[in-house]
Amino acid sequence: QARLDVLEATPPLCPSSVGANWATMAFAGRTLLTPLLLAMGACSMKVSVTITGGDKKCFGEQAAKMELLVVEVEAPSGKPVSVTVMGPQNTVFSEHDKPKHKTAFTTTEAGPHWICVQNDKEEPTEVDLTVLAGPDAKDFSKLAKKEHLESSAVALRRVEESLRNYHNNVLYIRAREERMRKTNDSTAFRVITFCLFDVVLMISVGGWQMLYFKRFFRSKKII
Repeated sequence: QARLDVLEATPPLCPSSVGANWATMAFAGRTLLTPLLLAMGACSMKVSVTITGGDKKCFGEQAAKMELLVVEVEAPSGKPVSVTVMGPQNTVFSEHDKPKHKTAFTTTEAGPHWICVQNDKEEPTEVDLTVLAGPDAKDFSKLAKKEHLESSAVALRRVEESLRNYHNNVLYIRAREERMRKTNDSTAFRVITFCLFDVVLMISVGGWQMLYFKRFFRSKKII
């Protein structure tokens, strides 16, 4: 039987997400940690979760193409854990038996990206998972020191990056909508074609039956 446990999580680090609920769903021994976001696009988040011995929990994040993601996993107790980051088609990052993991990458394709944390030990351990996306993933303090920017210029750079990220998410949603519309049109065309073929087949079979029985009754001199 499926199990649903609601976890306590810190609020989203980015304001674009309208309320985030976190839940773990265990199906056939595998646990998925899934954010139920009301806004599209990746969002920076931080969550603490306890992983039982031999269990595996995964966090799914919907990301647009060419979006910067920074993933950091740390076990405060110092117990080693294994971390795997998977994209829509392949594995992006994999590291084992370390108490702290950190990686940064730019997505090459839009779609769900999964961060899986596995506890290979028998004892349960608590894990802090931090995901930074878009403008939150960039260190603007280093940029300010390098280009000698003022705080107002840094704020404008952050707003510019946020708008670029929002624009990429809009393009991604538009592309998905276009694919869904094409799929719906193709499905509707196939259904209509099948219905027309069914009607034509029924009429043909009915006409053949009428001719057959007519010839049969004539041969028996019934009519």
